[in-house]
Amino acid sequence: MTRIILVDDDPAILDALGSRLELAGYTVETHEDAQRVLDSADLSAADCIMLDIRMPKHDGMDVLERLQKRDPALPVVMMTGHGDVDLAVAAIQKGAMDFLEKPFPDARLMDVVEKAVARRETDREESRYRTALAAKAEQRTPREMEVFRELVTGQPNKVIAYNLGCSPRTVEIHRARVMTKMGAQNLAEIVRMAIQLGIQPET
Repeated sequence: MTRIILVDDDPAILDALGSRLELAGYTVETHEDAQRVLDSADLSAADCIMLDIRMPKHDGMDVLERLQKRDPALPVVMMTGHGDVDLAVAAIQKGAMDFLEKPFPDARLMDVVEKAVARRETDREESRYRTALAAKAEQRTPREMEVFRELVTGQPNKVIAYNLGCSPRTVEIHRARVMTKMGAQNLAEIVRMAIQLGIQPET
């Protein structure tokens, strides 16, 4: 279930926002104290954090920075008053996804939250893909890893064979095994997988 964390020192705002988001089908966790979020909230299970930029006990910018260190992919939406727009823009430059200027219309709230949730799900899907890809990569033999690295340069089998000191036929066999183990249909997919694994193709 989609989970939103609300952080604001004003109980009335927490109550109003929480009720609206729950009506929209979200699970909502509210906090008046940002430190409690930093100390005990399960950020990995959260889909978005809505954070007030000015609170008596905490600097919203500092909280944003600490949240990003904990979970860089977690979307953070800053909530700000009329006089804090410049500060909110600075927060976006520092990694916040968006900001809501109080009082904000219901449509604006829902639009921002939906976009944040969609981004979080995309990040999670990419993370799952990278994990599965890394598991496939671990199945390669040392020689297959060498062929894999040569393949992403776009070199023909004869050149790869020369570079590795083996025959073109041997390269062809290992190339087929690499494609099968990685689940790739063509060279373009192998190149994309290499990039995902942190291997930059070099010609």
